Amino acid sequence: MHTNLTPINFRTRTSVESPPVCSAVKKTTPQIMRNLIIVISLLATSLAASSAELNLIPWPAKVQPRAGQFSLDGKTVVMADAPFTNEAARLASAIHLQTNAAAGKNRIRLTTDGAEGLGEEAYRLEVDPQGVTIHARSAAGVFYGGQTLRQLLDPKTRQIPFVNIEDAPRYAWRGLMLDVSRHFFDKPTVLQLLDWMADYKLNRFHLHLTDDAAWRLEIKKYPELTQAGARGNFTDANAPARFFTRAEMQAIVQYAAQRHIVVVPEIDMPGHASAATRALPHLDGGMHTYHPAREETYDFLQNVLLDVMQTFPSPWIHFGGDEVNTSGWSKDADVAEKLRAVGLAKPQQLEGYFVRRMTKYISEQGRTPMGWDEIVSAKPTTNTVVFWWRHNKPEMLEQALAGGYAVVLTPRSPYYLDYPQDQSYPKIGWKLLNTPEAVYRGPLLPTNLPSAQRKQILGVEACVWTERIASVPYLEFMVMPRMVALAEMAWTPDNQRDFAQFSARLKPFMAQYRQLGIQSYDADQPDSSLREASPLPTPASAAAAHANN
Repeated sequence: MHTNLTPINFRTRTSVESPPVCSAVKKTTPQIMRNLIIVISLLATSLAASSAELNLIPWPAKVQPRAGQFSLDGKTVVMADAPFTNEAARLASAIHLQTNAAAGKNRIRLTTDGAEGLGEEAYRLEVDPQGVTIHARSAAGVFYGGQTLRQLLDPKTRQIPFVNIEDAPRYAWRGLMLDVSRHFFDKPTVLQLLDWMADYKLNRFHLHLTDDAAWRLEIKKYPELTQAGARGNFTDANAPARFFTRAEMQAIVQYAAQRHIVVVPEIDMPGHASAATRALPHLDGGMHTYHPAREETYDFLQNVLLDVMQTFPSPWIHFGGDEVNTSGWSKDADVAEKLRAVGLAKPQQLEGYFVRRMTKYISEQGRTPMGWDEIVSAKPTTNTVVFWWRHNKPEMLEQALAGGYAVVLTPRSPYYLDYPQDQSYPKIGWKLLNTPEAVYRGPLLPTNLPSAQRKQILGVEACVWTERIASVPYLEFMVMPRMVALAEMAWTPDNQRDFAQFSARLKPFMAQYRQLGIQSYDADQPDSSLREASPLPTPASAAAAHANN
């Protein structure tokens, strides 16, 4: 079951931008100046009171609340220009209305009229006595305007406050990564995550499909990958094989696309390859790597990527490239021969050769390669996107940007959501603490980055690695509400973000999570929060869930 968390009635936003004080104030007498300050304060208080009627996450770029409300009733319809008929149908279904191609008053209109100057994902939302109008250039903009509308709608009174909103995202890349290799999470769970992402305007879902623990995607040409490679998980090497069929994954991709989310697949290479080499031992290069000197390795990976590209229309293909242990290559005769053939001196240099070869291949297929920040040293094709994950190595970010590469910010601190939320929880991994506030504030970037290089930053992404996340309740607990904090950080302009205000607006969402039985970390009641993962489903129940999907 996929429970969309909106609409809901939100009532906690308490401030808006105050109007500027003109320079003439400096020339007034003290009494006049005091009077002006009182007037301005009263105006600000009035605006704040109106704004308190709104509770939106992520908070929009510009909000102008006005007195009054528009009421939905049995005659209210959703109407749309031709490019937005699909969005109209989805919005109407979500808020229990009908669609109608022509309507006067008492309507919700989705239109390209008045959208001049808006960006690709931007929208303008107006609520007045005649109804609601969402202006946008694209279906994505209309969709995001609709998500804001759903949060404005009071589900009990069916009223929407009068307001003018002009909104656009801070970053183009607003991502969440889920590792399904270490512990597998099935299609219903993935669809639920996609619903939550859509609620908060996230738009990139990065699936880490292969690693040492298991291979989780059906590849038609290599059935061994799911017969043998999909068996086991991080805590139980003998767990039954679990994976996504091509049909399941295509359904996930379509479901995401309807919510304007791109599913980005990751096939990790040349390291983290144990699941694949367990199924196909002739590809083993030792120390969890593919063999870098055998042509069958590249033939295999290219065939896999072609299959992946048939399943995923994503413009981007992530190939990993991280944590490669090359020590197993040093005494291999095939490696020595390959070094001579390609004119390299050391086995370690084959890692760079591998990266350059695979990024070139992905680019030749018309897709954009992506990899973790270790790949910068290999100097991959110039269209490669670098994921900066090592927060303790800011030089890798600087090198990537200096090299002209586009970058997604996904540093362990603060964007690894498998790390604990407060001091009372056991530390794991690098003993980092990633609180909701830290996620909201975002990563600490080098202070000397030129403005031109900052423009190469596509956006941000939080990673859910699952070595220690083995159940759906614990997954929910580790994701919520940090994913929501990430969403506002990725969408809302810096000058409109305030963590105290965000925390206040979050409270009704948290209450709804509890009402729906969704596990989440509550900073106000940390002792009542879930602290340990519950066991994985039994093989029988897991098989039943798979069959019912």
